Amino acid sequence: MADFEGRNPGESLESFIDRVVNPDSSYVTQTRLVIHTVADLMRSKSVDHKVGSTVKGGSLGKGTAVKGRSDADLLFVYADIPSIDALRTTLPKLLRELQSALALSKHKVTSVKRTPFTIQFEIEVNGQLNEVDVLPIIQLDIGNWSKAKMNPIYQQMKTNEELREYYFKCLAPLQVEFVSKQDEKIKRSIRLLKYWIKTRKHVLKSYAAELLVIKAYEEMGSPQVGKMKSLELMKTVFTKLSDLKSLTVSWDKYYTPSTYYLPSPPYILDPAFPFHNLTRQKSGIDEKYVHLERDAKKFLANLK
Repeated sequence: MADFEGRNPGESLESFIDRVVNPDSSYVTQTRLVIHTVADLMRSKSVDHKVGSTVKGGSLGKGTAVKGRSDADLLFVYADIPSIDALRTTLPKLLRELQSALALSKHKVTSVKRTPFTIQFEIEVNGQLNEVDVLPIIQLDIGNWSKAKMNPIYQQMKTNEELREYYFKCLAPLQVEFVSKQDEKIKRSIRLLKYWIKTRKHVLKSYAAELLVIKAYEEMGSPQVGKMKSLELMKTVFTKLSDLKSLTVSWDKYYTPSTYYLPSPPYILDPAFPFHNLTRQKSGIDEKYVHLERDAKKFLANLK
């Protein structure tokens, strides 16, 4: 019978989440401490440009980390880079500076890689390696995240395709805010879905899993979280995963999807970035998603 890996016979889903899925507080605290240490080290070496703030992204920043499987994005918000065009010009130098600073860390750092937009590495915390991405961005001059304020940004992205990826990176704080503000009860189900994806070796991205659970909760009518059981929410999630041809996840809080990009199902659209489908397919439904759908159907039939 299909069940979550490591779940004991007769164990309730809530108990399983507490025992296996939720990270213990000491691990999260220590991981955050190391990330702050690395952030301080890098800020001290960014001599040519001023880091105005550091934002924790990834599952740690959103509050959706799974025990032993945490990742973190460190968003370095530069205060003296005035525009997206200036960021594009300056970014290669910023990445070189950050990589040089990382080499001075007192913590064990391995698998360092520089991409066009980030520094990626693994850092050891209490004997466990944690994946970290360091991402230099700028503060978009919009005042707040309202739909009216965001519209000019999205229009610029629509007409300047070569700048979209830079805008996308700078919208990461909005992605973090969208997920982190969710209730802890919803985050418990997010962690459980992430655990299932990892242990079953499925391809659904972590951010897609977060958005899928949030949408499932909304489609349940946003019930009072105090009265909602994780089992009920997970049944709704697996129902959606069991029918990918009908899977449509989007929001119109910051933009109207049909104005920019509305693909054929399945799709999970980024609420912060109109051109980002987290289940993008080449044509039809990829075999990896067919496997996901089949597995979700088996789990749904036996979920209790």
